[in-house]
Amino acid sequence: ILSTNIAETSVTIDDVVYVIDTGRIKEKSYDPYSNVSTLQSSWISKASAKQREGRAGRCQPGVCYHLYSKLKAVSLADFQVPEIKRMPIEELCLQVKMLDRTAR
Repeated sequence: ILSTNIAETSVTIDDVVYVIDTGRIKEKSYDPYSNVSTLQSSWISKASAKQREGRAGRCQPGVCYHLYSKLKAVSLADFQVPEIKRMPIEELCLQVKMLDRTAR
């Protein structure tokens, strides 16, 4: 099974015994100088690494292989920066407005 970071928290896949963690994530980010939103590849957080590790062995013993050094693991941020802090608020407001067609 090849998965995105959505499988870190919201999905339990039975019979997963091995997890191979690349330590990378694609996050939406905003560059205010160019006024462009892009998907950037970056390192995961310690919390994400722990979630990924927890996917192995949910229903039976399992192993997680991290494809990065222990030195890198120690240097990871504790948590990811929430998207609301990485993106301009205008984009969120427009998305919410699109949900409610009666909003003005």
